[in-house]
Amino acid sequence: MLRRVIFLFVLLYSYLGFSGELNYSSKELFPVHDEMVDACQFWIKIFGNYNTNQYLIHDSRKLNIVYEVVTWGELDESKADDPFSKEQKVFFKKKTKQYEDLLSGIAAVYPDTNKMDSTQKKLVYKLQDFKNKTDFLEARLRIRVQRGQKNKFQRGLEISGRYMPFLKATFAKHNLPEELIVLPHVESSFNYRAYSSAGAAGIWQFTRGTGKQFLKITYEMDERLDPILATEAAAKLLKRNYEVLGSWPLAITAYNHGAHGMKRAVRKLKTNELNTIIKNYHSRYFKFASRNFYCEFIAALHVTQNYMSYFGPINFEPPLAYKEYKLTQFIEFDTLSDHLKIDKDLFRKYNPALRHPVYDNSKHIPKGYKVKLPVDMEIDSVMAALPASAYASRQKQSKYYKIGYGDNLSNIARRFGTSVETLMALNNISNAHFIRRGMTIRLPVESETQLLVAINREKAEQVKPAQTKPAGQILAARAAETESKPETNTPLELDSPIVVQQADSIPLLTFWLPEPRKDDTTLTVSTAQLVRTTGKTLNDLEIEFIKKSDPAEGYIWVEPEETLGHYADWLQIKTQQIRNWNRISYGTPIQLNQRIKLIFNNISADEFNRLRLEYHRGLEEDFFVNYEITDTLTHQVKNGENLWYICNYIYNLPYWLVVDFNKEVKLDNLKAGDKLIIPAVRSKG
Repeated sequence: MLRRVIFLFVLLYSYLGFSGELNYSSKELFPVHDEMVDACQFWIKIFGNYNTNQYLIHDSRKLNIVYEVVTWGELDESKADDPFSKEQKVFFKKKTKQYEDLLSGIAAVYPDTNKMDSTQKKLVYKLQDFKNKTDFLEARLRIRVQRGQKNKFQRGLEISGRYMPFLKATFAKHNLPEELIVLPHVESSFNYRAYSSAGAAGIWQFTRGTGKQFLKITYEMDERLDPILATEAAAKLLKRNYEVLGSWPLAITAYNHGAHGMKRAVRKLKTNELNTIIKNYHSRYFKFASRNFYCEFIAALHVTQNYMSYFGPINFEPPLAYKEYKLTQFIEFDTLSDHLKIDKDLFRKYNPALRHPVYDNSKHIPKGYKVKLPVDMEIDSVMAALPASAYASRQKQSKYYKIGYGDNLSNIARRFGTSVETLMALNNISNAHFIRRGMTIRLPVESETQLLVAINREKAEQVKPAQTKPAGQILAARAAETESKPETNTPLELDSPIVVQQADSIPLLTFWLPEPRKDDTTLTVSTAQLVRTTGKTLNDLEIEFIKKSDPAEGYIWVEPEETLGHYADWLQIKTQQIRNWNRISYGTPIQLNQRIKLIFNNISADEFNRLRLEYHRGLEEDFFVNYEITDTLTHQVKNGENLWYICNYIYNLPYWLVVDFNKEVKLDNLKAGDKLIIPAVRSKG
C-alpha cells in the first residue's frame, strides 16, 4: 500500500527543522565552504531523519529544494537495499513528470503571475531565488529522487562497534585522521556482506578493479568482504589519494571518482577548491554521486558524533576478538568446522572473506589462509589434533555446464546423475524455472577426473576452432593451487581498458547443441554421451591455437569485464608483454570481442581457462547470491549514451548482466533510438 506525505510543494530546510551549525571535529582538515552547507544539511536529513521507505523528490543541484516526500508502504528492514522496483520506477517517473510540467508551465508565463494558477503561484513564492524563465526551465531538468537512510545508518552504528578498534588502529598506523573511519557509513552502513548491484563489495565498497590493487580476490576468497583486511586497503588508497591531491576534500571525493579523475578536474579548472569543482566541472562521469560524496562524508561525521540527537542511545556491538591460525594445506570447510565444533554462521562471521564455493564444500579453504576463530578457543592444540588425512594437497577441481536450448534443471540433473535441489543449492537459484540460455551453472564434483561430453559428433567435427562458440557446454577445470597478484591497471576513466562484459563462459571441454529452427520456440537437447578421461583435453574452441608451438600460442576474444591486467595475472606475466604481443600502446582500451594474442609461457592453456572461467563464474555467483531478477524494462538509448554509462549511471547494474540480456544487439555501436532490455532486480535481503 502506498502512502504519500506531501509537504506543500517546496520544502526549504529552514522549514524542515534543521538548526545549528555543522558540528564535527577537525574542521581545519575537513572544511565546508558556504556553498556546500545546503548539501551537507540535506545528507544529514537523509542519514538522520528519513527511513528507507521514504523518498525525497528534490533538486539535484540546489539540495535545499525538496518538492515532496513520498512514504512507500511500511518500513521493512529486509527491503532496505532493494533497487527501485518496476512499480516504483513507473510511479516516480510520473511524479517527476508532474513537477517538470509544473515548472515548464511557470516558465511559459513568468513573470506574469496573473496567468498562473494557485499551485504555480505557491511554487514561485517558495522559489524566490529563481529570477527568470531559464531558472525554472533548468530546474525542470534537475528533478531527482533520493531514498532515506536513517534506519540503515542506525544499524550501521550498532555494527560499527564490532570493528571500530581495528579501524582506529589501522588509520593511526598510517597517520591518517581518525574522522575518515566514518566513510563505511556512507558506503555500506558497515554491512560487511554489502554487495551493490553494480558489483562493489564489503564495508568499503571496493570494486574488483580497485580492490585487486590491494587485496586478494579469487574464486575461493574475496578479501573485500573482510572488514579488517579491507580497512587496511582503504587506508592505503585514501593515503595515496591525499599524497596525489594534497587536500582531504579532494582525496575523499577521489575515493568515489578516482584520483586521476580529480586531477583532471583540478587541471581543467586550475583550482584545488572542491566547491568550485562541484559547481563548474562538467564531465560525463562526474555526476551526482561524485559531486555529493564529500558532503555525505561530512554529514556522516556530524551524525556519528551527535548520534544521540538523531537515534538516542545506541547498543554498540562488542569488538570482535579473535585468534588466527595459518593453514599449511588445503582443507574442506565441513571437515574443519566439524573438528572445531563451530557453527557455520559463527565461523562465517569471523571469516567473511571466504566465498560460497568454500562454504558449500565445492572448494577447499585455500592453503595459506589465516583462519580467524573466537579468542577463547585453544586454536593451536585443537588444530594440532587434526589428522593428516583431513588435509588435501591441492584444490578441488571445478565442473560446470552451460545451459543451452531446451534445457531445464530437471533434464540437466538427470543427465549428470544429481538432483534439482542440489543444482539449486550449488548455484543459489531460488526458482528452478528461472534459468536462461547461456547461463553457466556449477555441477557437483564427483572425482578428480574430467568429463568429455560428445553431443552431435558429426557437427562438432565439421566446426573449426575459430568459429562461433557453442550454445551448450560442459566445463571442467583442472585443480591447481594459484596465487592472485595485485592488479595494476589504471582507473577506467583515464587509461585503462574499457569495462567489457561477460558474454559466454570459457570452456575447457565442449559439446555441441543443435541450432534452433526459426519456427521453434524451444529445442530439446539430446542426451549426452559421457566419456571419462584422465588426461587433459584441448578441445577448446575459446583459444585459436597458432599451429604447433612451444610454448603454446593462440588467440582469445575479449569477454565482458576483462582487462589486459586480468590476462597478465592469469598468465603470471607483466601487462606490457601482452601489449607488445598485440602492438597495443599504453592507455589504448581493449574492446568487447577484440582478438588478443597470448603466449602460455608460465601456465598451460587449460589453467588459464580455469582461472578465466572462475573469474566470470565468481561475478555471476556474487550477484545472484544477493539479487534476483524479477522483470525486465525497455531502455531507449539517448544521444551520448553508451552501454557502460547506461549500466553504471542509469541502472546501477553490472555490465555483464545487461550484455547477457542483449546478445542480439550491436552493443559496441549503439545509436540514439536503439532499444535495450534491462533486467529489474531485487535484493534477496
